[in-house]
Amino acid sequence: MNFTHRPVLSSEVVEHLAVKDPQVYIDLTSGGGGHAELFISRYPKIKAVLIDRDLTAVDFLKNKFKDCSNVKVVKSNAGALDKILFLLKINRADIILADLGVSSHQLDTPSRGFSVKHDGLLDMRMDIEETTTALDFLKKVSEKELKKILSEYAQERESGRVARALKKAVSEGKKTTLELAEIVKNTKRFFPRGIDPATQVFMAIRMAVNNEMTELKKMLERSFATLSENGKMGVITFHSTEDRVVKNFFKDRKDLLPYYIEDKVDNIVPAGKVKVYKPVLPSEKEIEKNPRSRSAKLRILEKNY
Repeated sequence: MNFTHRPVLSSEVVEHLAVKDPQVYIDLTSGGGGHAELFISRYPKIKAVLIDRDLTAVDFLKNKFKDCSNVKVVKSNAGALDKILFLLKINRADIILADLGVSSHQLDTPSRGFSVKHDGLLDMRMDIEETTTALDFLKKVSEKELKKILSEYAQERESGRVARALKKAVSEGKKTTLELAEIVKNTKRFFPRGIDPATQVFMAIRMAVNNEMTELKKMLERSFATLSENGKMGVITFHSTEDRVVKNFFKDRKDLLPYYIEDKVDNIVPAGKVKVYKPVLPSEKEIEKNPRSRSAKLRILEKNY
């Protein structure tokens, strides 16, 4: 099985998330295991927990690391981190990483229905065992709610026009990525040059279908609570909506604000000293080799209790 994904900011991630004698590494969105492979190579004795919600990625990871007794691969949403670690009898992690980008495999596989460039049924499920596809979502969601999603998640200035056009298109039987991307292209009057007009719209729909913002907030809350003293947490974002959530969460921790994890009994996470690093961006050389890395941004938090 092949799961193509080129990890972004690889050397920067390993360099900036380095800690002294780490015992546990958690990769919350492991994909093809590119970042994990680098950490395991650098710290051969580290216990690694690799999480992904994509069954294809999980199967690939299990095969890739089948000879590594220190690696555990788990199919799950990252927001369930506390439950995963409870079952694995792990209390703390020294390095935690989340790469929030869609994998190259998902984008380049037409049947996964993510891309504006490859034709297939509009699907967009990160977890193919979920029942609701992006097409199902567009059929069920109201025009008003779709407009709100496009506005909030994609900062779409023509959210009303686009929502109306998409609802009309699916009601008329349009159901493939290229059909709906063309609808968006013909509807929008304003869009950045050099970027497909449907890119941000598709991103917003994907985020809604996979409940990404809710899962991101759960992931951040549970990850920080899990992080060991002097441990480091890194999150790679690819657009302003998710980056703002990460930035604000890190800022609140720096400002010593406690928070609640609502579905836990002992749910108060106390404040404590942290260090927040400046965002790390890809080099021009990396962007040239991998254009999809151009919008990547690595944010890093270090716990200093």
